[in-house]
Amino acid sequence: MANRMENAISQKSDFGYFDVWKATIEERTGVQITPDRERALALLLDRRMKELDSEDVDQYMADALDVAKGAQEWSGLIDSLLVKETSFFRHRPSMDYVRSWVKCAVRDKSSTEPLWIWSLGCSTGEEAYSLAITVEQAMKAEGLEPRYGIIGTDISREAIFQARRGIYRESKMASVEQSVNRAYFDPVGRGLWRVKADLRRRVCFLTSNILTDKSPLIRRKMHLIYCQNMLVYFRRWKRREIIGQLTNHLDDQGCLMLGLGELSNWLPSGLTRVTQRNIQAYIKDERIEQRAEQKAQQGETR
Repeated sequence: MANRMENAISQKSDFGYFDVWKATIEERTGVQITPDRERALALLLDRRMKELDSEDVDQYMADALDVAKGAQEWSGLIDSLLVKETSFFRHRPSMDYVRSWVKCAVRDKSSTEPLWIWSLGCSTGEEAYSLAITVEQAMKAEGLEPRYGIIGTDISREAIFQARRGIYRESKMASVEQSVNRAYFDPVGRGLWRVKADLRRRVCFLTSNILTDKSPLIRRKMHLIYCQNMLVYFRRWKRREIIGQLTNHLDDQGCLMLGLGELSNWLPSGLTRVTQRNIQAYIKDERIEQRAEQKAQQGETR
C-alpha cells in the first residue's frame, strides 16, 4: 500500500487519486497542499488506512470524502493535517504592540464599551490566552478594571476542545514568565498547568471555517483581529479575499495583526500599515474607505 501511496503522489493526471485529495482539501478548507506537504498527507492517509485495516485505497477515499458518512474521519484527518504548532507569546514584538495598542485604545475610548478581540486560527488556545493576559495587564497598567472579550476560532474540533480545557504541559510553559505563570495559571497535576477560571471566562472558543462561515458566529465589529501564520496556507488570491472579509469585521480604527511577510508588499484597501518593521499590523482608516467609495461613485456617473 505504501508503494501505491508513493505512486499516487507522482501522478500528474487531473483525475489521479492524490490530486482528488488535494483538490478536495483545498475546496473545503482553502488550504493548498504544496509539494513540501504532499508527503505528510500521504503518510497520514497511509497511517489511517492501516489503523482501519483498510486495503482498498479507492474505497477509503470514497468513504472519507462522503460528507455524511465520512464526517468523523474527515474531521480527524483535518485535525492531524492542519493543526499548527503554537506556543504562548509566540511572537513577542506583536504582543508588545498589542499591549501598546490597548493602552492607547482605552485612553481614547470615551465609552465604557469593552474591547472585543478575535484570535483567528487559534489552534489549541495558547495565542488567545496570551492575548487575554496581555490585554488584562495593559488595562490594569492604565488603572482600569479589565473590560474585554476574546473569541478564538479554529477549523479543528479537537484543537478547540483542548483550548476550552486550557490545560498545558510543562513544555508549553517554557515561554511564560514565572510571574505570569503564578498570576494566570494553576498547577493541576504533575507537569500540568491550567489557565485560571477568571481568565478562561474571558475567552470563547468556537469551531469555524473562515471559508464557509462568512460571519463565523461573530455578530459584532472587532476592535482587534489577530491572525498570524494562517494565511501562508492559502493561495495569494484567497489571502486577499480573506483580508477583505476581516477588514469588514473590524471596528472603525480597529487593528489587524498578521504574521510577518504574509501579504508581502500588498496594501489592503481601507487599511494603513503600521510603520514598525518587526511586526505586520494595519489600522482601519475610514478616510481611505470613503475616498474609495467616492471614486467608485464617480466612475459610475461617468
